[in-house]
Amino acid sequence: MKNLVIPRNDDRCALCRIAKANETGSHMVPNLLTAVAFSFDGKYKRDREIVEKYHKNAPDSNSVHYGRNVAADKVTADLGHEMTDEELDNNINTLCYDYIFCKDCEKRFGVLETAFGDYYKTGKSLHPRLAYLFWLSVFWRMSIGYMGLFMDARDELDIRGILDKNLKIREEITGSTEKMGDYGYAVFRLDGPLLKGDSGVFGTNWSRSPYVILVADQVVVLFTNYSKLHKKTIVFGYEIDKDNINTYRKDDYIELEMSIEELYDFKKQIVESTYDVFGREQEEMARRIREMERTSGKACSKKDFYAIMQLLKPREKKMRVRQAYRFRAAYVKMLEARARGEEYDFLKDRELMLTQDDVNNYIEDLNNFKARGISLVPFAFAREFLHDDSIPPFEDTLAAAKKHFESEHENAMNLEEIWSDD
Repeated sequence: MKNLVIPRNDDRCALCRIAKANETGSHMVPNLLTAVAFSFDGKYKRDREIVEKYHKNAPDSNSVHYGRNVAADKVTADLGHEMTDEELDNNINTLCYDYIFCKDCEKRFGVLETAFGDYYKTGKSLHPRLAYLFWLSVFWRMSIGYMGLFMDARDELDIRGILDKNLKIREEITGSTEKMGDYGYAVFRLDGPLLKGDSGVFGTNWSRSPYVILVADQVVVLFTNYSKLHKKTIVFGYEIDKDNINTYRKDDYIELEMSIEELYDFKKQIVESTYDVFGREQEEMARRIREMERTSGKACSKKDFYAIMQLLKPREKKMRVRQAYRFRAAYVKMLEARARGEEYDFLKDRELMLTQDDVNNYIEDLNNFKARGISLVPFAFAREFLHDDSIPPFEDTLAAAKKHFESEHENAMNLEEIWSDD
């Protein structure tokens, strides 16, 4: 099974910058968290993940990865057939990277992951210095692996230095009095179990503090210049007390509870906030600049960086309908409930997690399409939400799509019979 290999300017380890990057299968987000986010059957073990990767700037590169231990019947059910040799060859593990770190530095991360895993799985105490370095390492690795997060180069280079200097054996880390920067981070953890589709790996693509990531059942907000923060700060509409922000100097590791509704709200806001950051050409150039910064150990000036970005094609402002796939699922569930003679309220459906704000946004987007003369036939509830009887019932659209699929399937079967007869 292949892992990701990203273009780099040299073959040195991204952490120590001395040894050759010869390690394979490195996780930017530790496996103990990605297993929780992507496990196909709720068994949080390695290689049981199904990962859907969506590229905002390169939709032709969208992909689905199946871990080697995902049940074969699950893969067949998803694909509609057994995985072909070509599909197997393209089944790239988007959670693992090759040739980013040297083998020794990979082991250094293991010290943090073991300590955090003991806390995460069993509730054992977690030393603030270990927790601090653990989350700094996750933010930094997500940034260098382009996993949604794109930090300011100054922060990324600074964190690399902190990690390289302080990643030692556990006793040396916990017993150290070394200063480790002025970062602070708030951790929100879900107050209940995750369902498939609730989570993933998301990060803010803007290059400024605070940075926000969502991994597994946790949302983490990273602040630079912790000492200069006010007593209260607001991120995505959520007020955070400075007393609840972790640093390596504090006595305890602090987690804040979050509901499933809040987790979905964070996820939507992270995605929405990064949607129009870069165009495809801009993102490619930003990565090239970043790789030069990592090689040289020096950050490009912000003025020069944005001057270059302005010369390139920005992201096109595309019309889109937010949460369209969830409203489609809601419509299907409504029809199924109606056939059973049952009432159904999609706003109370735990699997969809749609809110009244989602409805309002959906109606706004549908109206924008309508004003521009774009057909609303493909969108669920368009007739009902816009009170427009000229729009065909979405039930008819679903029936037509099903009929077309069955016809195409029948034609394919006929072709197979003809071929076999020959």
